[in-house]
Amino acid sequence: MTSVVALGKYAPDTDALKKTIELAGGFGRLKSTDRVMIKPNLVAWDDQYPIAPFGVYTTTRLVEDLVLCLKEFGCSKISIGEGSVVIKKGMGTMAAYEGLGYTALAKKYGVTLVDLNESEAEVFEYQDGMELHIAREAVEQDFFINFPVLKTHGQTKVSLGLKNLKGCLKLKSKRHCHNPDSNLEYAFSHIADYVKPALTLVDGIYALEKGALHFGNAFRKDIVIASTDILAADLAAARTIGYSGDDIDHIRHYAERHGRSWNLGDYTCVGEPIADHVKPLKWDWSWTPENTGPGIFSKMGITGTALPKYDETLCSGCSPIANLSNILVLSAFKGQPLPSVEILNGKKMQARTGYEKTVLLGNCMIKANKENENIRDAVPVKGCPPAEDDVVKALQSVGLDVNILAYYGYMKQQSEKYDGKEGYDKGLFTA
Repeated sequence: MTSVVALGKYAPDTDALKKTIELAGGFGRLKSTDRVMIKPNLVAWDDQYPIAPFGVYTTTRLVEDLVLCLKEFGCSKISIGEGSVVIKKGMGTMAAYEGLGYTALAKKYGVTLVDLNESEAEVFEYQDGMELHIAREAVEQDFFINFPVLKTHGQTKVSLGLKNLKGCLKLKSKRHCHNPDSNLEYAFSHIADYVKPALTLVDGIYALEKGALHFGNAFRKDIVIASTDILAADLAAARTIGYSGDDIDHIRHYAERHGRSWNLGDYTCVGEPIADHVKPLKWDWSWTPENTGPGIFSKMGITGTALPKYDETLCSGCSPIANLSNILVLSAFKGQPLPSVEILNGKKMQARTGYEKTVLLGNCMIKANKENENIRDAVPVKGCPPAEDDVVKALQSVGLDVNILAYYGYMKQQSEKYDGKEGYDKGLFTA
């Protein structure tokens, strides 16, 4: 018997979500006495330049609908658990809960909010001594509901059920996944083996192209996907944004390990026809053919300074620094060739020949290029991640006339890009 995956249309009432869950048999193994944890995707929080929520965060209103469904079922031991990335000091999971209305939701319905970053760890060995440290609360639940958003991702092509579980990892293991020896998609595909979601729901009210964080473009889609099988849910969700199991490494890794098919045609799809809701979305930004920077470098005629494309080892903590560097280099361009500088990020990039100076962003990059003979003059920027001010000073020290105000303006624009546009309702992120 094949797994069932249901696709339903979103409507602003609890019955719409309830119907989709019922079509998937989503509460078939649920008991009213179970300890239930809902794991949304609240990737990170920024109080200075709030991230436009559409397609980035699991919609608060939809989580409220789920809580109501659970309450109607008779469940009273309900928690919401997340381990948000801390991109700024003090801006972690609890700040995201507060900013997105989860704190109010918890008070309203007697739900417990859990910061998985603060949890004790359960340690699991998944291959040749490699370990995943997973928040104990996530592992010990009776009924774990995985509630990701429908979005693409610059490192993994899609970010759905399997990747959403990365928020259950302790910081040590989040970083481990991005180590060159771990293989990001192979490593995090194992989390579901230990957390074992009983139900995966994919929030497709909005779908995000070229996410995540501040960057990317959201489209109103108004769908919800449900399955008791995380693989089936991810395959169906990926299809609605133009991807098959063959396209996604972590889906194949999970399927192969469990002796499963990664062909959606081998699963039972119910509810709305998936074919009626397919809109292909791009997962990545263009880069120059010479790998010297974003595609806009070629359009503007920027030469001299190079920022090679990020890779899978760039972790969430350093990703804002990589984007900061791109914007700062753009701000320094005045129509003339820029200084001969290469700027590196992540954990495994190697400096190339031909540059007068090499800026190494972060402790991992400094370590990776410690003995690189291609470097004429290294400019290390220490930190995990480096401080914004230190990045600015480093770029100025190599002759780049960068303007931090250009970055602030860009971030403000990203925060406000949906304001006043039809269909983008911030009221969906309140309780």
